[in-house]
Amino acid sequence: MNLRLTPIALAAALLGTATASLAQQQPAKETIKAAPKETVKAAAAEPAIAKVEIKGSADEYDARRDDTASKTVMTHEEIIKYGDTNVFDVLKRAPGVTVIGNAIRMRGLGNGYTQIMVNGERPPPGFTMDTLAPDQIERIEVVRAATAENSMQAIAGSINIILKKVVSKPQRDLRINSAYSEQQRNLFINGTLADRDGQLSWYLNATASRFLGKNPSDSTEQFTSPSGQVLQLRDKASHQSNGSASVGLAPRLNWKLANDDQLNLSSYIQSQRFNYGNGTLTSNRIGSFPQPDYVDRQGDGRNTSSYGNIDVNWVTKIAGGKLDAKANIGRANSDNENHALSYTADRKTVFARVGATSSQFTHSGTSGKYTRTIFEGHALSTGWEASRQGSDDSNQRVEGIIGLAQNSINEEFHPVVTKVAAYAQDEWNVSKDWSVYFGARWETINTDSSGSGLQTTDSRNRVLSPVAQTLYKFPDKSGRQLRLALTRTFKAPNTGQLSARRYESDLNTRFNPDYSGNPDLKPELATGVDLTYEHFFAPGAVFSVGGSQRRISDYIRSKLTQDARGYWLIQPLNDGTATVRSLDVELKFPLKALMKDAPGFDFRASANRNWSRVDSVPGPDNRLDQQIPLTLVLGTDYREDKYSAGASLSYRQGGPVRISEQQSSRLQGRRELEGYLLYKIRTGYQLRLGVSNALGEDNLGDSQYLDTNGGSRTWTRTPGSARFSANLEMKF
Repeated sequence: MNLRLTPIALAAALLGTATASLAQQQPAKETIKAAPKETVKAAAAEPAIAKVEIKGSADEYDARRDDTASKTVMTHEEIIKYGDTNVFDVLKRAPGVTVIGNAIRMRGLGNGYTQIMVNGERPPPGFTMDTLAPDQIERIEVVRAATAENSMQAIAGSINIILKKVVSKPQRDLRINSAYSEQQRNLFINGTLADRDGQLSWYLNATASRFLGKNPSDSTEQFTSPSGQVLQLRDKASHQSNGSASVGLAPRLNWKLANDDQLNLSSYIQSQRFNYGNGTLTSNRIGSFPQPDYVDRQGDGRNTSSYGNIDVNWVTKIAGGKLDAKANIGRANSDNENHALSYTADRKTVFARVGATSSQFTHSGTSGKYTRTIFEGHALSTGWEASRQGSDDSNQRVEGIIGLAQNSINEEFHPVVTKVAAYAQDEWNVSKDWSVYFGARWETINTDSSGSGLQTTDSRNRVLSPVAQTLYKFPDKSGRQLRLALTRTFKAPNTGQLSARRYESDLNTRFNPDYSGNPDLKPELATGVDLTYEHFFAPGAVFSVGGSQRRISDYIRSKLTQDARGYWLIQPLNDGTATVRSLDVELKFPLKALMKDAPGFDFRASANRNWSRVDSVPGPDNRLDQQIPLTLVLGTDYREDKYSAGASLSYRQGGPVRISEQQSSRLQGRRELEGYLLYKIRTGYQLRLGVSNALGEDNLGDSQYLDTNGGSRTWTRTPGSARFSANLEMKF
């Protein structure tokens, strides 16, 4: 068999097979036509035939292939296919998505450019995605070009995690996961009970986890004169240990009412305890440092937090369309204590800082979507979203040199964020091969903050975001199609960036500055264009290549400066425009697409190349901070009756980044190798063994600041090691 078939030839072969299959079915239709009238009537009246036909058309639907709005959907079957234990492992297989630890990125961009949603909404404070087990998830939508029905705070794109609402069959399962590396150990237990009784279905998920970690690191700080002479040089050895324990409970109820209406109730409750200890020992090698020079710093702290929310969802038919309305309310509490001591080399001068912080978060909101088909080939949707999120923070600390007068500081901080949005969108099937999508969303975000010793500030941001997308399918069912999207998206500054509150370091240097927000910040606005070619050349196989550009105005970056007192301060500011360009290539196919009797291998490969330029920063290397220039991923998965296995190798390119005229850093390049083996012990029982960061690469950092007074530079290294995990799943 010729293994060098082109995608077009493969698609043609599949089309020929489908045509032959239809030809084989034709005599059956003729037989029905020739049968007596009574037989024809009986066949037409048989309800089972209609059900089979409807199910068949549903199975053929593919959101990535058929929706006008660009969207890749990972179904529940795909999510649980390889026995992943958390949502981050699942997303590593999603096209165009890069996962670094628990950070999810698209287009290589971090710092909030990628929007993460759960059930179409941004998670409130206190919610952690670590607790989302794959079994809870109905589907994951990866949206590269924004749509009006979701928030347009998605310059890089959006990832929407949809949780299960309806239970189709009883579920009793328990997952026990343990992981170990030289730096961390953790245990995670997840259990689910679900069933239905008539029109009522219920779902209960419980989680418990324990985490222990240690993070040693080394760093070197250097200050040079304008001529390049080393004036100061010091080494630092740091250690940090931490531990946490958490429990969570997620109940859900679903009622099917008359006229296909639904009422859904869901809740989430979580409690967590966290403690830590850290220390840094400094060795001065060259030069002297301002006194008192604290070379030995030790600290510890603990935190307890809890979070809970309730969501109500009503789905009903009204005025010839469907209304999907939601309301939610939630609350979180957090209490933190910390102690820090800083010693000089002779231990005669000791600086002490003891603090206690208490925070209460509240949030409430409502959203809804009304959908109706109007005219011929039009699907119109309108909707709203409104929310209020508030926080009451109190901070008490006592600090000063032991033996001298101590300063007692009491602070309060009260930020409130109010969001209101309305949208409308229309999807129009112009012909069987061409469809277009138009939408617009108006959003307003108001942030008010006040506090002791702070000026009351308010920020008012309003954005109108139009969006247009189109999909053209090449004729003759070739599997080839083109997508074009024009979008206007934005990224609003968060509460910390808007607050004038200043967070002071115990030892203020260029390497350890204070931080303050900026109440005058405006949102970043981005005008974008996406063009994508896709070829579905076999069942489960796709080749795609896409390019995009985002032109960002009022770009927000952090600037390191000295205030009037000479203290170093990092503060965000709007600083001109920036341009982001991306090129994405993806190839995914089962081996059976090339060889009919091939074993059950699935292959995937992707390349993501990114460019960016900040106009207000002189080049070269004036890229967006932390943007990954190039990501390459190669992966394969294998399945048979009792075994599944897989591996992936990823490469992330690093390089220098010019943050401002004075600041620069170096982004680390990394190679990561991961693998897993899944063994089905017996019906309902399976064991998954995995390894991540198998190459054991360390984490490196390099940043510098250069002005007319000289240059400062710091190098950091945090050791890394392979992480091994075992997951036992039991279904009863």
